[in-house]
Amino acid sequence: MGLMSFFADRERKAELRESKDEMMVGEVVRAMSRKGWPATGFYAHSDFQRVKFKALTDDVFSTVYVTIDRKSGTGALSEALIGSKATVMITGEVKNFLADPDDLVAMYKTDLANLFKISWADVKINHEYNSIFGTTRQVIEINHFIGQGEAGIQRMVAFMEQELGRVREKLRPYKKSDMPA
Repeated sequence: MGLMSFFADRERKAELRESKDEMMVGEVVRAMSRKGWPATGFYAHSDFQRVKFKALTDDVFSTVYVTIDRKSGTGALSEALIGSKATVMITGEVKNFLADPDDLVAMYKTDLANLFKISWADVKINHEYNSIFGTTRQVIEINHFIGQGEAGIQRMVAFMEQELGRVREKLRPYKKSDMPA
């Protein structure tokens, strides 16, 4: 019986390591629900998971997308050596339903500037007709957020607020004041 429990314990630990990205998504959903932003869409892929949130209480965003892309820590050796890392990509969307010619010129200038922007940690702006997107990426240690109880969720809320704030300030100039969020 001892040998069987040894292998069962190893299997449970492997499943826990492999499910950390799903647990991370749950912490993101919990943090955003504390803001009053409901999750309105989930997309799971073998490489990443994305959650769409309706930014009900925000003066700039209409929608926010959070993507978790697990980079390391799925095996016992990689977790022991470098930890359990993930890239968190946060995209805020501003909806403007009308565009005048000056807006279109500004859009093209921003899009041309993006062609030459390589920085990873900076907020990148992208236009798609009536939507303007701002995106930032950060590599995080998953273990700092999951399995930590209230301290972990407080860290997640603070992290999300910081990153959303960076994106919000980059997108604020593009928000039409007469348009609803």
